[in-house]
Amino acid sequence: MTDDRDKKENGSGFPDDDGMATSGTLRGRHFIVIVAVAIIIGSVMYMWHRSTRQGPETGRPEGIAVVPEGSRTVTLYFAHKQNQTLLTETRLVAIGKELVEQIEQVIGSLLEGPEEDGVSTIPEGTRLLNAFYDLEAATVYLDFSAEIVAGHPGGSSAEYYTIAALIRTVSENFPEVKAVQLLVEGFQVGTLGGHIDAYRPFIVSDWR
Repeated sequence: MTDDRDKKENGSGFPDDDGMATSGTLRGRHFIVIVAVAIIIGSVMYMWHRSTRQGPETGRPEGIAVVPEGSRTVTLYFAHKQNQTLLTETRLVAIGKELVEQIEQVIGSLLEGPEEDGVSTIPEGTRLLNAFYDLEAATVYLDFSAEIVAGHPGGSSAEYYTIAALIRTVSENFPEVKAVQLLVEGFQVGTLGGHIDAYRPFIVSDWR
């Protein structure tokens, strides 16, 4: 009887204001929970889809090679003690990630001289000041200190073996290089020992 009177006094069969407030709050909470669950599920699905597309190495753009950092066995060229020829020596060298850094490390090992039976073809005291690589021309620029000219013994054979040892060492370890330009203290030079034109880049295929 009381409930019926209350409903009539309210003028309708709907719950009173307090009941509507309580019901609205519960519905709001349910809605928030549903939205939160949907967001979590969506995030998980997105990450799963992304990982399956990129594979185990996520975040690396396709087509960019990453050179592993560590040690590498390289081939160095030195003169033979008795015969007029070049011989090879393999050595374990610390290698960085960038191509220019690797070239500097390999040429640095060549300048240190042989550890076996060869003879260095580079004048003593010569230092590699800088190395550059022109990707478009596939050309390496090696900038040496003045000792490579000032300390050179001269003679066409000695000059040939100096240049050949440098070019073959670069091309053997970096087959992508097609030409090598020798610089001295940042400048092009006409010759190292007076017999071979060194002003222009040396084509690797001519020195194999």
